[in-house]
Amino acid sequence: MGTAKATKAADKSQVCRKLVTALQKLYGKSVPKIDLSVVETMLFAACLEDNPWALAETNLKKILSSCFDLNEVRVSSVSELEKSLAPLKDSDWKGLRIRSILRYVFETTYSYDYEKLRRQTQEQAVKTLKKVNDITPFIRDFILHEILGSHVICLDTSMLTAATWLGLVPAKSDIDEAAEYLKGGLKKSEVSEFCHLLRCLATDAKYIPRFADPPDSELSMDDVMDRFAELQAPPKKKPSKTVAPVETHPPEKTASAKKTPVAVVAEKAAPTRPSHPAKPVSPPAAPAKAAAPAVKASSGKTPFKPAPTKTTAKVSEKGVSGSAARPGTAKPAPAKKSPPDSGKSSPRKPGK
Repeated sequence: MGTAKATKAADKSQVCRKLVTALQKLYGKSVPKIDLSVVETMLFAACLEDNPWALAETNLKKILSSCFDLNEVRVSSVSELEKSLAPLKDSDWKGLRIRSILRYVFETTYSYDYEKLRRQTQEQAVKTLKKVNDITPFIRDFILHEILGSHVICLDTSMLTAATWLGLVPAKSDIDEAAEYLKGGLKKSEVSEFCHLLRCLATDAKYIPRFADPPDSELSMDDVMDRFAELQAPPKKKPSKTVAPVETHPPEKTASAKKTPVAVVAEKAAPTRPSHPAKPVSPPAAPAKAAAPAVKASSGKTPFKPAPTKTTAKVSEKGVSGSAARPGTAKPAPAKKSPPDSGKSSPRKPGK
């Protein structure tokens, strides 16, 4: 952000007159005046800060007419006052300052007549106004200028922003420093018109967005009229910051990169049947059972019957010739040897 260079008082006066002439073409030459009591002037100053003159005057009349008297305004809540001052900028803070002013005046005089301020010197008035809670430098300077006729420059935050953008005041100065800086270039009779026109410019909705963009270079009072001409011209579009494109290199083809997609395709395209006939898979072996004993047929007429699955002991006339076989490990019983032929035929069973 730039800063205003030191300028002689004669140069300040000349630049201020040129700016006032240019602003008169936009907002006219008439300067509004107020004819209010001291307390009402203090309330009007609270409404005027960072707002146009006509809007502040309208809302002050509305808040005074909506209440029975100033005592009702004093006891109102901040939210109630905020609703009455809604069109104004920072209406909540304005409601708080209006109530603080009325409370101070009432607690000091037990009334709302504070005309004794007109009989004080500027130094005494400054000490008195410092005792009021929530009062701002603009309200203080406006009261000193309108009630006492002091040679002070009444600047608020919006006016300071516009003056800084034009190069009228140093960039990093606060309201008190900027007011003292401009005081050397303005006569006492020129203060009202200059402050009014600067307020009209600072609160113009067409230029408010432009004032939010601070100057890029160092400014001086010699640049004020050039900056004002730039303000009248259409805003220049700032070139968008071009971002260098990021170079993307294709991935290097490696042997593994080549094989990976082929392997995937091969898995997907693999036939359901194998190219070579698969060997038949034998079913899982059933639990071993006792093998049937190999028995030779004694004659061609008697059919062969397999031995039962469970090995049972063969009982003969003499005793047990076999034993129970363990499942899975039983061996077939050996075939019984026929006795040697003794020449005698075996007796036949009698027929039925």
